[in-house]
Amino acid sequence: MKYTEIEMISFEHRILSEYRIKIAKIETLAKSIMTHRDPKGEEAKDASEFLDVLINETDQFYDNNSGILSKNGKRPHARSRLPETKEWNENVEKFYEDNPRRRPRK
Repeated sequence: MKYTEIEMISFEHRILSEYRIKIAKIETLAKSIMTHRDPKGEEAKDASEFLDVLINETDQFYDNNSGILSKNGKRPHARSRLPETKEWNENVEKFYEDNPRRRPRK
């Protein structure tokens, strides 16, 4: 590829990628807290507080970009504190009707 042919990543793709990274961070931290050798210790408590910060940040990110995320089949994370909205659910269901193979397994 030549330098003049560099493709720009779309804004939508950047949002989806960023959301995927945020979810992975939450899952990784939650898993490490659950498997920590001293779950009542100071380190685990601090990690739990940081997990709350990550969840709040991810919720805010989802709220700010909910149109793009929900239209691409993304719901708020399972640990999210956001109330579900009718619009998000309709967008997600429409996405899976149009793309049945992309529906996550239960």
